[in-house]
Amino acid sequence: MLDQVVEDHPRPPVIAGRRGSPALRQCCDSYVCPVCAQVVELTDYRQVLWHQQAGHQPMDLED
Repeated sequence: MLDQVVEDHPRPPVIAGRRGSPALRQCCDSYVCPVCAQVVELTDYRQVLWHQQAGHQPMDLED
């Protein structure tokens, strides 16, 4: 009986998760470290961990 009810009604549209414009996302993907004033990319876990250390120096990004 439940199958009959489902067949009678069209499926709702699938709405994918929407993110803002690339410019809006970019503002949220990084921040300026208050300790060393270096820009930290939140998409790079290595940078995030480095900037969690107390009294750290700016990270050498060339490695």
